[in-house]
Amino acid sequence: MLAYYHAIREAARQIGAATDSTVRALREGRIEHEPAMTDRMLGAIEERLRDFQGHGIRWAAKTLTDRGRNSQESRYGADFLVVLNIELPDFSLSKGFLAQSKLIRHGRVHGIQGLRRQCEQMLNLSPDSFVFLYSGKGVRVVPAISVVATTENPIELYSRSSQTFFEQHLECFVGDRAISSPTPTVLEKLQRRYEARSALWLEGRPVNLLEPLTGEIVE
Repeated sequence: MLAYYHAIREAARQIGAATDSTVRALREGRIEHEPAMTDRMLGAIEERLRDFQGHGIRWAAKTLTDRGRNSQESRYGADFLVVLNIELPDFSLSKGFLAQSKLIRHGRVHGIQGLRRQCEQMLNLSPDSFVFLYSGKGVRVVPAISVVATTENPIELYSRSSQTFFEQHLECFVGDRAISSPTPTVLEKLQRRYEARSALWLEGRPVNLLEPLTGEIVE
């Protein structure tokens, strides 16, 4: 993976730019609620990474959004899930994470008890569970395990920017192999399994291979 270090950094910068554009929409009042923010953010990431290539890796991306009233996050706590597939000549992996989102209003996250319950529910499914905190200043990511461990407001916890967090995800410091999806079709089944409202599928492959969105490789 060290050979693809610059490719990972560049992909993370693309994700950072996507979340920055979404934050601007939130700051300007064009987004008012968490689900809209999440969908806009995941959609922006998809647009930035779909067919993007650099430093030897070409990326594919696809988003799935709300499947209806039966897909509410109340059962499992997950607002969205992200799956990453890396298919390189000497490195192959599929893994993901669960996430809950919260808007920071007036400098605080409200509904802390409900958020803790949602984090507990996510952690019962995967240790790789996180909370994405949205504000006009940016997107910060905190571990769900920290949220359930503290009596403080989540904004006081150690956090990562969205760009740094996704860079660590692409570098494989973050991710649960149980949350894996080799193709977008399987992602839909995974979304139903975890009852996540939204989902993002990412894939990185060498540029000398053609990879249709089906997940098949054509030499």
